[in-house]
Amino acid sequence: MLEVAQALASLSAFLIVIFFAVWANWLRGPLLQRLDGQRASNTAPAALAIKLLMAAFGVSVVAAALAICAWISP
Repeated sequence: MLEVAQALASLSAFLIVIFFAVWANWLRGPLLQRLDGQRASNTAPAALAIKLLMAAFGVSVVAAALAICAWISP
């Protein structure tokens, strides 16, 4: 059970690294040109970054629960 918790923790860390890559790319990404001449940001990468962060949080919660269960039961 501890090995599964470690694997899930590694997956969570990997998802956080991907989150930071998407988020950094979104910050310096191009702005979209609207028909009225104003500029608007592209929100699709931001939505993907939020989903990645939430997935990493969920996986880390499961990993923590498994680690606590492995710690309690010998």
